Amino acid sequence: MRPLLLLTSLCLLSACSGDNLDSPIKTCKEVTTVLLGTQLPSTMQTREHQSDETQTVVLDFQLSDQKKTMNVVCTYKVAAASDESGEALFGKFEHVPSAVLINGKSASKESLINAIHQATASAGKKAIKDANEAGLEIINDAKTTGKQIANDVNDFIQKQ
Repeated sequence: MRPLLLLTSLCLLSACSGDNLDSPIKTCKEVTTVLLGTQLPSTMQTREHQSDETQTVVLDFQLSDQKKTMNVVCTYKVAAASDESGEALFGKFEHVPSAVLINGKSASKESLINAIHQATASAGKKAIKDANEAGLEIINDAKTTGKQIANDVNDFIQKQ
């Protein structure tokens, strides 16, 4: 039981490192998806800009049902870090946007907080699903290997 828990934990940790919120651009896309209530197109222009105080991500894209270009600006504040090691580990800026403008209109704080929660929950569910799939694959590979070893041992015994 203990090795299975360790294996599951390792799979979960490796899956979490590849989630959909591991960069400002990805986070901005996921939060925007929730705010707009629709999937964003895979083709879009993205830009990033950093100053001493903020990091800005700009997304320009067209939704399939609209002819005009959508413009989204996600602004990230400087993270409150107690020391330099925090910045080295987690970066200079917060991991979620403090403000989002969609076509020049600011998303309310409440809708932004809800969008961040939904995007985070979605990323967590995907990480768990990916970890489960990876864990099942490892277990199936181990079963196959175990059967092959048993067959090899059986063949060896029969030859003796």
